[in-house]
Parts: sequence; structure tokens; C-alpha cells
Amino acid sequence: MAACAKLGEDVFNKESGPFDKPIRKWVLGHQNPILEAAFLAITRVASPAVIIPGTLVGAAWLSRRRGLPIAGAVVMSPAVALAIFLAVKRIYRRKRPAGGKRLHQLTYAFPSGHSAASAAIFGTAAYVLWRENMIPRGVAIAASTVAPLLVGASRVYLDVHWTTDVLGGWSVGGLVAALSAGVYERVRHQTL
Repeated sequence: MAACAKLGEDVFNKESGPFDKPIRKWVLGHQNPILEAAFLAITRVASPAVIIPGTLVGAAWLSRRRGLPIAGAVVMSPAVALAIFLAVKRIYRRKRPAGGKRLHQLTYAFPSGHSAASAAIFGTAAYVLWRENMIPRGVAIAASTVAPLLVGASRVYLDVHWTTDVLGGWSVGGLVAALSAGVYERVRHQTL
């Protein structure tokens, strides 16, 4: 938690440049069309406008199969992540790197909404599916880490976010996933 607070402080005080700028320079120097196309596909599929409705479909399926309270924990995560990252963006008002204009990403940069939503949604869904014995623990760990890592990497690679934007998004999303898992456990305990 202290690392998250320090990250937010550095971004707010505009002190993250020594970390962000060398990473951006390295990424821009190593881009190629194949990776760009792959990361563009990832970023489009993992946009909050796509994965949040997808979560609602998944929650409806869980509700029908397992009961409404469990689905509620899954549905809660994207809504909370969305509210948090929109509020924080307005506080920080951080400009995006130059690639944001090219891809028509004109909102504020910190934290990354894609990263926040993917960490919250994939983290929560993987946890619930694992606890319901629908997927093995290893699959849950992979889903909750690999998907947000790819989404975050896509945002930096496409030059629409600074690395610290992605780290901030993962922090928000991870917190929401942890809180959602706690709600799920409480509901699960009450319904057993």
C-alpha cells in the first residue's frame, strides 16, 4: 500500500518522469507492426466498454447457475473500479503521451482505466470461479495476472499511457478485486 501511495505522490508532484521517460523511449525504439497489431487487438478487446458488459453477462450466467449473491461480487468489481479511476483521473489531470492523440485517447492518463478494469474484473472473476471449483487454482492465478499484464503492456506499447499510469491502474484494480473477493467470501459464508 505504501508503494501505491508513493506512486500517486510522484505522479501528482510530476516526479515520475525519470521512471516513465526511459521506458517510453525504449518501447518506442523497439516497436514493430506485428506487435503493434497484437497490442491494438488486446487493448480494444480489453477496453472497459467491452469487458464491463462481458462481466455482466458472466454474472448473469453465474446467477443462473449458482445464485445471485455470488454474481453480485463479480458485478461489483467493474463498477467500483470505474468509479474510482474516473474520480482519480479528474484529481490528477495528467496528460497522456503523444500516442494518445493518434488513437483518439483524449481523456486524462492517470490511472489507466484499461489496467484498472482488467485487474478488477479478471482478478475477481478468477477468484470466484476458483472458489466455486469451476477452474483450478493455477488457471485462476494465470487469468488474474496474465490478462492484466497484457492489457497494461498494450497501453504502454501503444504510447497511450505512461508506465506509472498502468501501475496506478493495476493498484486500483487489485484493491477492487481484493475487496470484491472479501464481499464474495462474506456472501458465500452467509449462504452456506
